[in-house]
Amino acid sequence: MEAALLASKGELDLARKYVDLGLQYTSKARVKLPLRVKRSFCRKCKTPLIVGVTERRRIRSKILIRTCLVCGWTRRYDTRNQEKLKGSDRRERRGKNRKEGFHRGDQERNRKTPKGARSDQDQVT
Repeated sequence: MEAALLASKGELDLARKYVDLGLQYTSKARVKLPLRVKRSFCRKCKTPLIVGVTERRRIRSKILIRTCLVCGWTRRYDTRNQEKLKGSDRRERRGKNRKEGFHRGDQERNRKTPKGARSDQDQVT
């Protein structure tokens, strides 16, 4: 994150331009940003968020409050739901289940027999 290094040195205008360029590239290519990257800059003023420099973090009643020190933008995250806080990727879970064979459709297909076919118990040997 080149933008974060520039913001820590105090060059906020150039850091904002880098963030804006990155957002333009992702929208042009129709690629989704990872949640970790989305949360690394202010959505209002596009400043990279660095704790203590451009961002303030507070925890009140198990809720994380992030405030941009440049524009005052705030965002709240519930810390009780760890899956949402970390931003787990649905695709990773889907791939894990696919490898292990836990798909619901596979189990249903194994139970049903096609019309006119005999099940293992009905077959005469």
